[in-house]
Amino acid sequence: MQIKQQTFGTGRPLVCVPVVERKEEEIYQAAKSAVSQGAEVLEWRMDWFADIFQWQQTSRILCNLQEICGDVILLSTFRSKPQGGEQDISEDTYQELLERTAQTKCADLLDVEACRLTDAPSVMHMLHDLGQYVIGSNHYFSHTPETEQMKQDIVEMRWAGADIGKLAVMPHSALDVVRLLEITAQMKEEYPEYPLVTMAMGGLGAVSRISGQAFGSCMTFASDGKVSAPGQMPVKDVMWMLDKLSESMEL
Repeated sequence: MQIKQQTFGTGRPLVCVPVVERKEEEIYQAAKSAVSQGAEVLEWRMDWFADIFQWQQTSRILCNLQEICGDVILLSTFRSKPQGGEQDISEDTYQELLERTAQTKCADLLDVEACRLTDAPSVMHMLHDLGQYVIGSNHYFSHTPETEQMKQDIVEMRWAGADIGKLAVMPHSALDVVRLLEITAQMKEEYPEYPLVTMAMGGLGAVSRISGQAFGSCMTFASDGKVSAPGQMPVKDVMWMLDKLSESMEL
């Protein structure tokens, strides 16, 4: 799967840097900094923006961010509170936000919390009709689910129509991290054409953020100052480690 000049699912994982700011000018400043640091994907965490439901302002920010990004992919994400985000949102308002975001034609990729939608396939279909690429996501901030549940989450996101599936978990032991990596490798083998993004959060899961090329995760998240989830490492460090691992794997 290719967006702009980047390919998801082959070679070194892409590095995504989140922007978590509350004011418009701060959003632009953080975006410019992330792009200058070498981000390959820029994630605008819309739930951090205080006036996100002022649609005209939100549309303007999206379009300005697309201009700042240039060849960098712009991922737009509203993370709800139950999924680790900053704001509550009803399902109806959430669907409206997704639709309005897609209508701007400014977001290259749009995060959809498939787990919270009553009819995820219909929402995915609507977004695809608007020409929008979608990453389906599910986050477990308190624990790592049973292996079969993680597998089911990925299968359901694929079935619903998400172009990319994303699963994030919170490990409480090294074995939790191993299970996350194992299910990533299994799903990649079973659905080799389907791009996956998986990670174990926190310090214990740090290895999962740099091992995607070996296990099958096509993107990782790194910070340029503020973090959007526990365990994110500085973007320059992550890119250096990914490059070194990639060089070793190609020997």
